[in-house]
Amino acid sequence: MRFGIIGAGRIGKIHGGNVAARPDSEVAFVADADPAAGAALAKATGGKVAEVDAILASKDVDAVAICSPTDTHADLIERAARASKAIFCEKPIDLDVERVRACLDVVKQTGATLMVGFNRRFDPNF
Repeated sequence: MRFGIIGAGRIGKIHGGNVAARPDSEVAFVADADPAAGAALAKATGGKVAEVDAILASKDVDAVAICSPTDTHADLIERAARASKAIFCEKPIDLDVERVRACLDVVKQTGATLMVGFNRRFDPNF
């Protein structure tokens, strides 16, 4: 599976590294508002730097990992769903429950696959 990583901060580095470490997946592209951060993560994971629009339009991307700031999550989820990408997004989708509902409606309408990351959700020690 080929991933586009959107957001090259702390959590983007973790998810990008995890994707790159799996034999059945690869980081195809990395996008970040900070060009240096995006370039560093792309270099570390073997991906290329790209803008979000290019990642979503690419036929070489099967899925995206949305690791950007919270206020960008819902919009990026909707855009990725409309682009027929599988989506992993860090929590939360948004801070406004109505915005979350609207976003989930788009996901449902498009038939996209969405997983929201809840670290520690299944950790018995937490």
